Amino acid sequence: MKDGALFPSGYAPSGTGASPTGSQELLSADRMDNIVDHYPDACENCAAAMDPGNCPETSEPTRFQTFELPKIKPTATEHRCHELGCEICGYKTRAQLPAEVAQTQFGPRVHGAVAYLTSVHKIGRRGIVEIMNTLFGLNLCLGSVCNCVDRVSPELEAPAEEARHTLPGALNLNIDETGWKCKGDRRYLWVFVSPLVVYFSIAACRGAKVLKSVLGDVFNGVITSDDHSAYNSYHKNGVRQLCWAHIIRKLKGLKEGRSSPEAWMFSKNMLHEIGQILACWHAFKGGIIDRSQLLDATLLMRARMKNYCLKYSKSSDKLVRTRAKRLLRYWHCLFTFLSHEGVEPTNNFAERGLRPAVQWRKLCFGNQSEAGERFTERILTVTRTCQLRGKNAFHFLADLMEPAFKGTTRPPSFTEPMPPR
Repeated sequence: MKDGALFPSGYAPSGTGASPTGSQELLSADRMDNIVDHYPDACENCAAAMDPGNCPETSEPTRFQTFELPKIKPTATEHRCHELGCEICGYKTRAQLPAEVAQTQFGPRVHGAVAYLTSVHKIGRRGIVEIMNTLFGLNLCLGSVCNCVDRVSPELEAPAEEARHTLPGALNLNIDETGWKCKGDRRYLWVFVSPLVVYFSIAACRGAKVLKSVLGDVFNGVITSDDHSAYNSYHKNGVRQLCWAHIIRKLKGLKEGRSSPEAWMFSKNMLHEIGQILACWHAFKGGIIDRSQLLDATLLMRARMKNYCLKYSKSSDKLVRTRAKRLLRYWHCLFTFLSHEGVEPTNNFAERGLRPAVQWRKLCFGNQSEAGERFTERILTVTRTCQLRGKNAFHFLADLMEPAFKGTTRPPSFTEPMPPR
């Protein structure tokens, strides 16, 4: 019988440290709240009674760990403001509520939970009311949820700005943008992904001035993006990497469109060479070849691709001619990933960063105010950066709100060393 069939999920011989099925990592004994020992009552062979005090234990016990949610009961605190009369003049003075108590009935962790559910899980205001009431026993109304969001947003400004200030010094940046709305007006949600942070910005335009406002007049690192003209306008003298996923999709569309024999042949040849180059890239990522071997192995492939582009840039098919000329125009941006450390051939980092925001947009249809825009970009920046760094986003939001309630110095936000991406 296989080991995985001997024990249920979360069940393993002592000392193995993991479930045989791999479904649940076993925790160390000191992290258990309770340990219950089970002993056999009788021998399976002769049916004799067995007493753990007399019978020797012949091996380490198998371990099976279970987990349960505690019954959640909010901590309810009543504040009583007493009135005292002065012994000297007789004047009556009533105590005032502390500032952190007077501003709201709900504490920092409630505010953190509301912000977390809103952004990470894209829960609507009414859904948050239901969750708070059903799971946590908190009787929030819609107005209280909105007030929580309004209080959290200003506290997010400092960590969001800290994230933005790290971007100009990044060696590599993945950037992308998508449509957004504010009261029905067109907006664009930009995402900037570095090895350190994920930063979001909502702007009224899709032009290079957004890049300049975030990154400064000049960015000295490598930008990975699609071939949108704003990136070329801003970073025309810098090092770039165009996303090969976008290029491959366009070449496949050209091939499947079959607008002419040249369209089919050009795209077929280009896709074949690209596939070979990416196979070499995966061999490099897997440690099979080093970077110098990667460059050597792809040299002829790149040369053949350039020859195809030169040949078909004079094609009678306008679609083929345009695609070939565009690839030649951006040729210096196509193979940066082969020679620069930390640069990937696709813009997946940025696209993955945008995906939760796009899902949120489909549910909320954008924002209804400028204040809502600021909350959106700040909460996305903070929660996505927490996830990038392996931090618990809810705990971070709760810890951020606690000093805001007490009027003390805010805790450091994104200063801890980064795990490798």
